[in-house]
Amino acid sequence: MLDELDRRILHLLQEDGRISYSEIARLIGVPESTVRARVKKLVEKGIIRKFAALINPFKAGYEIVAVIAVDAEPSKVREVAEKLAELPEVDVLGIATGAHDIFMQVTVRNLEELERFLLDKLGKIDGIKSTETSILTSVKKWGYARVF
Repeated sequence: MLDELDRRILHLLQEDGRISYSEIARLIGVPESTVRARVKKLVEKGIIRKFAALINPFKAGYEIVAVIAVDAEPSKVREVAEKLAELPEVDVLGIATGAHDIFMQVTVRNLEELERFLLDKLGKIDGIKSTETSILTSVKKWGYARVF
């Protein structure tokens, strides 16, 4: 479980991933060595999965962000999800309950790339029964999992 100190450290890192351990320590009133040890433990436990920059794809030359719902043969849902997760265009992917088996967010440069992704990549994965694609016309919030 996370305690309040872990939550405060995570909050600061999520707001600015480049913040120094000494600055975190100053802001929350603990020694830098404590921050360093806590972050190391959060990484080892897999709570911090990675340190990365959050990119706005629209400003980086990618015109299409799509949400794709996938229906798979019941015995192949996990296998299909694993194959989809390997595709570089897939940003987020999860097995779901409800109307569809799998949901994923995909980022591509343009409609031509989206078509190639749908026909040449998804179309060749054994076990996919159908897909439903929705293109996001705008994104109002780019985020990450909050734990505080």
